[in-house]
Amino acid sequence: MRTASALMLAERLERVDWDGPFDRTRSRVALMREFMRRSALWAGETRAGEWPFFDIAAHIDPAARIDAEILEVVAGKIGLQQPVVLETIEWALNFAVLSDIRADLVGLPSPFEPLVQMYERGGAFSLDGSGHIEVDTAATPKGSIEQALERVPIELDEESLDALDEE
Repeated sequence: MRTASALMLAERLERVDWDGPFDRTRSRVALMREFMRRSALWAGETRAGEWPFFDIAAHIDPAARIDAEILEVVAGKIGLQQPVVLETIEWALNFAVLSDIRADLVGLPSPFEPLVQMYERGGAFSLDGSGHIEVDTAATPKGSIEQALERVPIELDEESLDALDEE
């Protein structure tokens, strides 16, 4: 499907500098942790057996899928990344479609916005074999869904994120 939100998100993702500098690591790690917190909220709401990286839209409405050609264009701009990065991009686009076609979504925060902002502030992430998520040169433990739910939400405005990087 093509929806207004999905097309806007696709444009944002096409503009990401996937080889960004390492000067925003603190805010990027904070954004990854916020994504994990929000993903935990949605995992509970959807009763998904997966976390933190999963297709939330598929658990709510399997018909909410981004057009393959839009995904292909975005993936072409991204280049070679770990498969989980490409999957999260597809899932974020699927969720954007879902948010436009379903007025009955619960009042939880947008799950993928922190992850998209993390991409916009400097590129991708990777997973290592020991359960850590690597953002730039920092490795943060995945932890548990319960730990993620205990995190204090962060502000996603640019000023607050920039302040994290200046610490």
